[in-house]
Amino acid sequence: MVYYIGYKLLKRFGDNVSKNKQTRRKKRDKQAPIYAVVDLETTGTNVNHGDRIIQIGCVLVQDGQVINRFETKVNPREKIPHAIVQLTGIHNQDVRRAPLFEDVAGTIYSLLAGTIFVAHNVNFDFPFLNAELERAGYPQLAIPAIDTVTMSQILLPTAQSFRLRDLTGSLKIEHDHPHSAVSDAEATAQLLIDLLDRVQRLPTLTLERIVELKLALPQRTAEVFEKELERRVDHPQPLPENLYVSHGLVLHKQRPLTVDKTTTTPRYPSTKQGKAKLYGDHLTVRPVQSKMMNSIYNNYTHDEPKSMIVEAGTGSGKTLGYLLPLSYAAHPDRRIVISTATNLLQQQIAQQAVQQLNTVLPFKMNAVVVKGNDHYLDLAKFAHSLSVVEDSKLVQLLKARILVWLLSTTSGDLDELNLTSQQSPYFTEIRHHGVKSLNPAGGLYNDDFLVRRNKRLKQANIVITNHAYLVAHAQELGDGTRRPYLVVDEAQHLSESILRRSRRSFDFPHLRTAIHVLAGLVGNGEDRNLNDIFADHALASYNVELLRGDLTNIEEALNRFQQALYRQFIQQSTAGGENELIEQELDNQQLQQLLDVSGPVMMELEQALGSVQLHFSALQHIFTQQAERWLPSDRYLMSQFQSQMAKLTTADATLNKYNETLRNRGDSAAFWLTIRQSSEYSAMQLSGGLLEANHYLTENVYPYFAQPLFVGATLFSSSRSHYLYQQLDLDRQSTLAKRFASPFDYQKHARVLIAKDAPVPNAKNNAEYVRYLSKTIYRLTKKTNCQTMILFNSLVMIEQVYSQLRETDLFDQRDILAQGITGGREKLLKQFANGKNAILLGASSFWEGVDLPKAALELLIITRLPFDAPDEVMTRAYNDLLKRQGRNPFYSAALPKATMRLHQGIGRLIRTADDYGVAAILDSRLHSRRYGETILKSFPKDLPIKALPTDQLVEEANNFIKKNHQDPQD
Repeated sequence: MVYYIGYKLLKRFGDNVSKNKQTRRKKRDKQAPIYAVVDLETTGTNVNHGDRIIQIGCVLVQDGQVINRFETKVNPREKIPHAIVQLTGIHNQDVRRAPLFEDVAGTIYSLLAGTIFVAHNVNFDFPFLNAELERAGYPQLAIPAIDTVTMSQILLPTAQSFRLRDLTGSLKIEHDHPHSAVSDAEATAQLLIDLLDRVQRLPTLTLERIVELKLALPQRTAEVFEKELERRVDHPQPLPENLYVSHGLVLHKQRPLTVDKTTTTPRYPSTKQGKAKLYGDHLTVRPVQSKMMNSIYNNYTHDEPKSMIVEAGTGSGKTLGYLLPLSYAAHPDRRIVISTATNLLQQQIAQQAVQQLNTVLPFKMNAVVVKGNDHYLDLAKFAHSLSVVEDSKLVQLLKARILVWLLSTTSGDLDELNLTSQQSPYFTEIRHHGVKSLNPAGGLYNDDFLVRRNKRLKQANIVITNHAYLVAHAQELGDGTRRPYLVVDEAQHLSESILRRSRRSFDFPHLRTAIHVLAGLVGNGEDRNLNDIFADHALASYNVELLRGDLTNIEEALNRFQQALYRQFIQQSTAGGENELIEQELDNQQLQQLLDVSGPVMMELEQALGSVQLHFSALQHIFTQQAERWLPSDRYLMSQFQSQMAKLTTADATLNKYNETLRNRGDSAAFWLTIRQSSEYSAMQLSGGLLEANHYLTENVYPYFAQPLFVGATLFSSSRSHYLYQQLDLDRQSTLAKRFASPFDYQKHARVLIAKDAPVPNAKNNAEYVRYLSKTIYRLTKKTNCQTMILFNSLVMIEQVYSQLRETDLFDQRDILAQGITGGREKLLKQFANGKNAILLGASSFWEGVDLPKAALELLIITRLPFDAPDEVMTRAYNDLLKRQGRNPFYSAALPKATMRLHQGIGRLIRTADDYGVAAILDSRLHSRRYGETILKSFPKDLPIKALPTDQLVEEANNFIKKNHQDPQD
């Protein structure tokens, strides 16, 4: 078959498939459906407003093989907008001599007739192409169309992003020219082949459950699953050995932990030769890491070990540096508990460091990751939810996604799904509330992820948790008699976890929403409710009626509580115009009086909350006693009510915690009201908590463990600073501190350049400051063409700089990723890591925990020294507390904290011994202020630092990067 388009010849590609994957060697089934994978590049997104096609790419797929390709540019007879030129790389001169759409419409229509149309976001490409065909005098294509975005969301449930570029990157599909129609169509074709293969490998029961959901997917995408299920009637398929069925769900088998039966511990390899023998071909002996290992082993096998702080510079291999010596010290019957700052680091330790450890140890160490209950899926609640067809298309899609995820997960950790919508009511309903909330007689009890985790926990040598969980469950993780070793990794964040745990919010709009949802579940609306479930049970119906009154009482009590807060604290405030955000600090003594449970306001609220809990408990008792009579939808309804009730219970616990904090630690706590108001809406939130840890660690964490080991790459702001010891509640004299420098050659591989003429930011010169940042960032990034990260202190400044950069040609063929504008942290990091010359603008969360080795990051721009905003409520309150204690807030807290954060920011640049990079700091205070010298003294001694005028800084940065630039493909 040959097609002619203008002067272009479309060749047959029967044997020439993509470079990404080898063609299946089986004979192609020529009776199989043909998929036409199409991608359009257009002048805009709205064909009805005159936007036109400028490029068409089409790849035909049959029986898992590419059989033909088609591509042409199209003259839109209008100027291509600058933004589209930036996105696609297609300029006006590229389409000037291209055929008009009317000239190619007949060929396109013939090519696509009888196929199944496929696109990545089919609800854009398919209607757009049909509208253009109609405009050219052809009928709309009456063919089925399917969408690879929603297919990917279901079949690739743990993908971090569903952008075509990100999906092809994770699946190792070649995709050289994103936003080029032919390249996008080719990549989408290979993605389709992969997705169709995954559909064919789905267990039949999972496929049935997906079809039962009656998914409202774009066009006819749902038919992919329906037709595969029909095919299974004549082609049944066995269940793979790694899966099993339990109560209507297909689950992944969990491999039991291998229990090490060795009772004697081999001798610890203290020498270089001993380590080399132990490592074999698996690891290399690293001098700095070896010193760290020996130091830790000697301390913890001493007759009187001390608490220990180890600062191990980037590249020293700190995780294995503490795991190996402590494994020898703990073997055979002592446990190691590792606490780290983030869930991501937990996974990295479990999946990389522990596996690496076990390749060299002469004995086996088993590790289990432990997080809070609400990180896990409650299988029973999820199973109940499948029986209810939701109005929300998104919820039904999430159910399908979870059904596929259950085929691979052994942890049930919802974080694996990389979802941004975990705050939705549906997740409240299916989240776990702990093993105690389960019915041991329930059919899925033994399959429950927390039940299984707890069984593994009893056999684990290494428990990997996070700081928040450690702070809340130290007694559960530790042991007062046989005390486990405790490692606090990223130790600088431990006290922050205590403060975050103490800081709670009482959100009035959030609670009103929960009350209204509960009222709907109780009430007499059209949907089935508790009144219907218990209609023929007198005692239950009576309790339902009482619940209705309870909810009215709670809402009235909540209103009176809000009015009392407003009268006492807001009416005296000078703020209060329309469309305004008010933050009002509260007097702790006055708040304590208002929150007194014996007072009229709180007594009424507490009684109403207690009453609704009492009457719902009575209903639950009746429901449990007569379990056999209820429908799955009835169980789901009760589960929904319980999930909403949990919000009221949490609110009650928050008020009790406020009272406890005010009574016991009121001098070191702060509370405030936040009011967002407009002419039509007002929302109040009461927030507060501790300002400092107040010996919490020595009283509630450390007693359950051996002397703790604190590690991190950036722990000390200076050799004389007491900041870390105060944060960790440690006595400096009885704590062993060791600092191990990074083994990297900073003299050769890095430069820190300070703009000594940069304007000092302040409220008066904000416009000038934004212009300076935008211009300097443009100059630094225009010529280097390398991976660049730009760190800011606020999202507002990101928005202002991004807006000015948007007007430049910097966006031409470069990805500009901006936090809060083009995505959130995890999404942007994934996109940036897959980039070649991307520019990422990020705020506070990007200053640490980002690992971008080699060419993944070569230019780091720091726009401003990372001091906390002095006008924030908690910062003001903490500074006042320090002043009352006779301490200088700047030197006691602000400066050491900013110094450590700046270290962490610059630490993003050089991650391996082969990395090269420049850190440009556009804040002249580091050069001109006395404290700048203090900060610079804390940097590695061999790190070259220069203060230069901006013009010279730009030139030197560009020269260094050009000299050392690495190909991202290497």
